[in-house]
Amino acid sequence: MRQSADAWTPEDRAVVGEFLQTQIARQQTDHTSGSRRDHTSGSWLEHLTAALDYRVWHEFGVERHQHGRWVPATGSASGGERVLAVSVPLFAAASSHYASAGSPYAPRLVTLDEAFAGVDDDSRAKCLGLLHAFDLDVVMTSEREWACYPQVPGVAIAQLSRIDEVAAVLVTRWEWDGNRRLRREDPVRSRNAESAPQEEAVGAEPLWT
Repeated sequence: MRQSADAWTPEDRAVVGEFLQTQIARQQTDHTSGSRRDHTSGSWLEHLTAALDYRVWHEFGVERHQHGRWVPATGSASGGERVLAVSVPLFAAASSHYASAGSPYAPRLVTLDEAFAGVDDDSRAKCLGLLHAFDLDVVMTSEREWACYPQVPGVAIAQLSRIDEVAAVLVTRWEWDGNRRLRREDPVRSRNAESAPQEEAVGAEPLWT
């Protein structure tokens, strides 16, 4: 509705306007005594702010379509369905919040830690594709998720490997281009090799084999 005036009909505007006027009037009414009087405990701006605070008179509900009808998302469902029912509204809320930045260059960061545990691969693909549709910048950790799905146009992957009793972690770089997963060089190691003297770079021992 913020982006297109066509989403508002004159009837819609009239209904919303009348409702908001009622909310404002209620702030100036003493419901206890039933008499109308101006409150002296706050300014007009404070009264208007309280009247337009939708959290007092409106709530959002999350539902899912099941067996031909809409049911509460908190009802009986598998673990994966519950994860998706909670995650999708949060992604939408994050996207809406970031849109208020007013700059196309503002970061839209979302961090996820094992967000899709218990969710099947098809639902994972759709959910990650939804993150792309919301234009969110995602940093995700997972034990098994690589996010290499056709719905995802690109991902930079850092695979971490370690063995017991070795105080080090091997980082292997990969990239997903929407079709293939490709091995990439470590950018730090490549930069160090370019800046090192030639004879030292030639004779250097590899860190990992």
